[in-house]
Amino acid sequence: MEIRIQMRTREGNAFAEALYTGEQTIVLPGGRISNNFEEHIRGGTFAKKYRDNLEYVDANKTIIKKCVFSSPSIAAQFVNGKSSNGYRVWKVDGMDLGKYLEKEGIRNKK
Repeated sequence: MEIRIQMRTREGNAFAEALYTGEQTIVLPGGRISNNFEEHIRGGTFAKKYRDNLEYVDANKTIIKKCVFSSPSIAAQFVNGKSSNGYRVWKVDGMDLGKYLEKEGIRNKK
């Protein structure tokens, strides 16, 4: 399974596309991460390693290399700089990832 997902912050200053596999969320090159980052939140250390690495994110905050995360929530935090429910902020054709997975019978309602 490989589902293409997208996200954009309300302000529009951070956005990305990714692939959701069920096991991983792979953020693709070409997006842009937020300038702000809340470090003291769950998963913050892992997201920050990618954010601070110039092999993955350039000085303009553009994602230049695939970044692999164990959950859509940590991938969302990498992009938007704050704690987020990845199943809500990542979208599949405008629909929340979580709702899409439920509709397709891939994930049970919580």
